[in-house]
Amino acid sequence: MLPKGQKNKSRLSVFYKKTKTRNIRNKFYCKAQCFRAIFANTSFYNVNFKGAILTNCIFKNSNFSHVEFLGSNLKKSNFTGSKFYNCIFSATLLKKTNFKDCTFNNCIFVNTNLKNAKNLIVGENNKILNEFPNIQLSDSILGLLNEFRFNSRIHNSRVLYLKGGKLNFLTIMLLIEMLGHQLEAKLKALKGELPSRVITSHDICNIVDKAY
Repeated sequence: MLPKGQKNKSRLSVFYKKTKTRNIRNKFYCKAQCFRAIFANTSFYNVNFKGAILTNCIFKNSNFSHVEFLGSNLKKSNFTGSKFYNCIFSATLLKKTNFKDCTFNNCIFVNTNLKNAKNLIVGENNKILNEFPNIQLSDSILGLLNEFRFNSRIHNSRVLYLKGGKLNFLTIMLLIEMLGHQLEAKLKALKGELPSRVITSHDICNIVDKAY
């Protein structure tokens, strides 16, 4: 149940009790709240937990692919035996979060205190950044990115532009790593349009990569 004094807060109905859901895909759970939920053998794909509170939850033998924990609170949650692929932990609260027997592949940890977590082992094929990247871009690429700034299919997720209009350089870093010198041509091909709603940084990277 919701903690005392927070009854007016939003919550994830699917997480409110032990769930039978096995596949959770393409969801934007911004600032949602979840307490003491139990998951087993559940797959999360292309899910954004921006500002979500997921405390005292159990995720046993679950898979997380293209999932973003942006400013998420995972205090005292247990991810035993879970796998993380292409996930982003950005300013994530990990106090007493347990990652026993978990594996991470191509994940990014930025501005996140990993020492607060238990049994967390991050392999060499992941990135740990002490601060958010700041990347210099040409005027032409800046102009092309600006065409997406108020696009309703990406605006609310803050994947490309953060609140206040600042570029999300985590996403820019991923775009550059994936496309390199092709980035400008791909952005031009899109002409500021998006074929579907964008939920995560990897989501926009895949869309731009497929542009022609």
